[in-house]
Amino acid sequence: MIGLIKGLKTTLKAFFTRPVTVMYPYHKMEVAPRGQGLIRLRMKELGDRPVYKCSACGICAKNCPQQCITVKKKEDEKQPEIYKVNYSMCIFCRICIDTCPFDALEQTQEYEWVGETRDYFIRDKEALAMAEVFPEAIEENVKEEEV
Repeated sequence: MIGLIKGLKTTLKAFFTRPVTVMYPYHKMEVAPRGQGLIRLRMKELGDRPVYKCSACGICAKNCPQQCITVKKKEDEKQPEIYKVNYSMCIFCRICIDTCPFDALEQTQEYEWVGETRDYFIRDKEALAMAEVFPEAIEENVKEEEV
């Protein structure tokens, strides 16, 4: 009998509270600051042109549990020739970001991503590049300022 009264009490309490449903396309919920979204490549500015912070070492690809990252290094430079992320396989675990020694990857707050085919979820380095460029001090200028 006590169990029945507790059950009815819970039901009546839920019946008179307002619903918490969000009408998604029209009203969007705020993402928590630590929310995990899509992975992006960070850019830095050296001289007059922006370059990738990624040195194509491949540590992110080696540590990815899903093996959804592909990295190939350019012959002459420390820049990626090929950098692809297959988001259809990615589990957003942040292991690639945490293991990157150059702080070249960043997880954004973007969580809405819809596609019609599987190829839509495979992104190359141009599509992964961040719009923001992080200023980096050129080593020569730093040495001149110290003297």
